[in-house]
Amino acid sequence: MKLPLLPAVVVVLVVLVAALAGPLLGLQGLRDALSRRDQAAVLTAVDIDRLRASLTARVRARYAGVAGTPPVQPVVEKLLTAEGLIAAICDGGVVPANGAQREGCEVHSSLGDLRFESLDRYSAALTQGGRIAATVVMDREGLRWRLVDMVLPVSAYDQIKNSALN
Repeated sequence: MKLPLLPAVVVVLVVLVAALAGPLLGLQGLRDALSRRDQAAVLTAVDIDRLRASLTARVRARYAGVAGTPPVQPVVEKLLTAEGLIAAICDGGVVPANGAQREGCEVHSSLGDLRFESLDRYSAALTQGGRIAATVVMDREGLRWRLVDMVLPVSAYDQIKNSALN
């Protein structure tokens, strides 16, 4: 290899490492915030407006055609709180009664769970106890990665619905 090519190769390698490290750090930040049940840090990792739009569509689709269809907005607004997001991902949607605090949240992900949809978007499965607790979709905003969508197990939507409407 000629010496003039060396700087170009180094730049390409640095860009590739940064392209992979950014999403991994974003996902790790979300997982750390969830494991500490740090409500402020969880909300920092979320793009509320985009998450609201995607969750509204998901909740509407979940209850479409179901007898006694619940109002969508209270369920979505409950999910958009830090308490609701933590409960949905960590506790299967069960929101603690009377503001009781639970300890810890062991969610895991692996490099194999990361799916790049574009340079600015990826999804990752968060697992807990061998089951998928949530699939999160994160988009890049500058150098930060923010949660813009998530897919929950059906039972989590039902638990959140019950806590939002009762």
